[in-house]
Amino acid sequence: MVDEKILSMCKNLGISNGKLSEEYLFTIKNVDLFYFKGNIGEIDIKAGFTDGANDGGIDFIYTDQDSLYLIQGKSGDNLSLDDIKHLFTKIKTTVNDFDNKNYDKYSSVLKSTYLNAIDSLSPEMNIEFVLFSNVPIDSSMRKEIQNYASENLSEYTITCYDINDIKNQEIIQTSELIEEDSLKLYMNETNKYNCLAYGDDGIIVNIMATSLHELYIKKAKKGLFNFNLREHVSQKNVDDGIDSTIKNQPENFWYYNNGITIGCGDFNIDGNKLKLYNFSIINGAQTTTKIGLSKFIDQKNDFPIVCKVVRASNMRGKDADFINKISEASNSQKPIKFRDLKSNSQEQKMLQRGCAQNSKPLAVEIKRGVNPDNYKKVEPWQRISNEYLGQLIYACILQKAGPARNAKNTIFMVPKVYNQVFKRKVDYNTLYDIVWLGKIYDDFSKKFVDSPAIDIDDIAVVKNGKFTILGILFYLIKKQRNIVKNYLDEGLYKDNISGFIISQYPEDDLEQKVNDLFTFLIRHLKHLYEQKKETLKLTSYSNFFKSEQYYELVLKSIDELDNYDIEKINTWMIVFKNKESI
Repeated sequence: MVDEKILSMCKNLGISNGKLSEEYLFTIKNVDLFYFKGNIGEIDIKAGFTDGANDGGIDFIYTDQDSLYLIQGKSGDNLSLDDIKHLFTKIKTTVNDFDNKNYDKYSSVLKSTYLNAIDSLSPEMNIEFVLFSNVPIDSSMRKEIQNYASENLSEYTITCYDINDIKNQEIIQTSELIEEDSLKLYMNETNKYNCLAYGDDGIIVNIMATSLHELYIKKAKKGLFNFNLREHVSQKNVDDGIDSTIKNQPENFWYYNNGITIGCGDFNIDGNKLKLYNFSIINGAQTTTKIGLSKFIDQKNDFPIVCKVVRASNMRGKDADFINKISEASNSQKPIKFRDLKSNSQEQKMLQRGCAQNSKPLAVEIKRGVNPDNYKKVEPWQRISNEYLGQLIYACILQKAGPARNAKNTIFMVPKVYNQVFKRKVDYNTLYDIVWLGKIYDDFSKKFVDSPAIDIDDIAVVKNGKFTILGILFYLIKKQRNIVKNYLDEGLYKDNISGFIISQYPEDDLEQKVNDLFTFLIRHLKHLYEQKKETLKLTSYSNFFKSEQYYELVLKSIDELDNYDIEKINTWMIVFKNKESI
């Protein structure tokens, strides 16, 4: 049955009638169900849908953190083991061809989508081949697939969702909470359990792995993860670590693993049981899934797991938002980053204070999770991190657009770069206007990608080219202010822009002129990429915008524009003129 919502979006995107059948929409429908949780949008379809001639066996490409999902859908009534082996082998061949830059035979849509996807991920990314099947895949066939994958596809994660998995996922999407169940508590040598309470509505206890294993088997498809932000997403290095600990060091699992968090309508402890009512796991889907699927957990191989329990009396009503916030927070903890090591430095505190006290203020977060004092006194777009501000300074003022986008850690990690960006004479009016221009670009890009007239290459430029486009804009400002004459001028990379950039423009067409300039630059970059991709062996827009060498090439192309284009640019650049000259 055709999904009307997805059909309507595909029509709006101008996808050809030949691809509006159930055969093609089957994959998109299931990508929406499993990966977007029913919230897929037109931009997601446009950026990920690759099904068609010369697609290398890949119908859709999805990325999540450090994982690349290469997805194939089969909506027919027959699917043999040989068919499945063939389709996974075909995807592997495609991956190998792209690794070896041998991809001329593939469609332009696949090349653009695939290359932009891998360029957005780290080299250590996990690659997962995914099959959606409209027919059942029984246990014996799954075992054969697993054996084949172990022998021929060992470097990839292989996932098969059959019609039963799809129906179960549809149930999960609409399922309620688990009404009642229990977990066995870990008891110490004196037959006592340890419990740390926080008021009346929160406890931390140790539960037994066997009881979590049993709970997963009973309830995994019946609401166990209903309030988790996402279900288990396979990350091979993490999964292998959990498996290894369960198998080889179960006695150390408590030390190595963060445990799980459960949200519930009510709980109580009865003897050696933790009784739960109207509950769901809100953090720890990966741990729970690996425990649930493990063959090494039984009464002889049991061990404790940390379990936090939070009571919210109205889990389906007003308190659901509270549980969602806990889930969001606990699922988004990040490791220490280089910027954290600078959070207490004098220059960061001065930056935060100076931006806050300026007549046109910014609220700059210098320590993750700690809002600046003026956070609630400014508009949302004026609330920024020092990391983002550093990227803007590096890309715009210092003209290092490629590293600003691709190597933002160097801003805090490399002393020379850090000193250039943060240990400088600061003009807070300039910083305010740079952030404002970033906000104008973000607003523009949202509208631009929703336009039915644009193609996937336009999207790639807009999504990957923000710092390059803002960098070009500031290059034009440096030329306008006679700071530099051309891209070879030694003043290009110097810290030589100060004062307001756009705040003094008196007319009400500022954003329209800036948007027109953005549109022109996007078209220009797209044309330049197409012109140079063969000779420079460019693989994707994402890669194009990472390089300092290519950025110089971009600026050179701006210098070589004809008089007609220069006159157009000048009509838009009036918004950046000094007040005295407007």
